[in-house]
Amino acid sequence: MSYLHPAQRARIMALITAKEALLAKANAAYSSALENSEVQNYLIDTGEGKQATSRRKPSEIRIEITALEAEIDGLYNRLGGRGIVCMNLRR
Repeated sequence: MSYLHPAQRARIMALITAKEALLAKANAAYSSALENSEVQNYLIDTGEGKQATSRRKPSEIRIEITALEAEIDGLYNRLGGRGIVCMNLRR
């Protein structure tokens, strides 16, 4: 069971929505890169800043897609109350 405050839940949902929009753009760029061997131009606006890129290889875009998918999974885990809650390290 998730014990998130409604404001935290809303913030996480907004992050998920933004990350999924970025993922859709990255997937479109990836499919374009596969067709053309590389992407000529593409723009990602994260809300924190814009990133314009020219001539990206499909493998570089795939790495970004994998990272975005991992971030989205982590956000869904936080939303559902799963994942690391507390970790104690001993030396």
